[in-house]
Amino acid sequence: MGKKHADLREPQRVPPAEAPADAVERVLPRRFLLESGDVVITRERVPQVNPRPMSSEPQWRFRVRIHPESHGSPVFTSFSHAASHAEQLAADRCARVMFVDDEVPSLLVDYRKGRTT
Repeated sequence: MGKKHADLREPQRVPPAEAPADAVERVLPRRFLLESGDVVITRERVPQVNPRPMSSEPQWRFRVRIHPESHGSPVFTSFSHAASHAEQLAADRCARVMFVDDEVPSLLVDYRKGRTT
């Protein structure tokens, strides 16, 4: 009889500290697959040309390309410039902007018709 009363109660909100799996699911980015026509930003290490560089920290550049093409893609020294260029391309093409790092694509923005993110 006590079980019937428990089933009729309203669901209770669980604090994130008591439901860590739910909190992690909300925080982790969703995994996506690249589709033909997606505008893709990738991060690459800048080739080292100086045998004794001033800094031992890796230097990065960002390449913007249309998936699955790889030729003729522009390279930027900052993520913000790459993202701005990618967003313009995606808006013109009604496509998604994806950032791929360590072979994991993440959706940045979706300009496909009828979609909003």
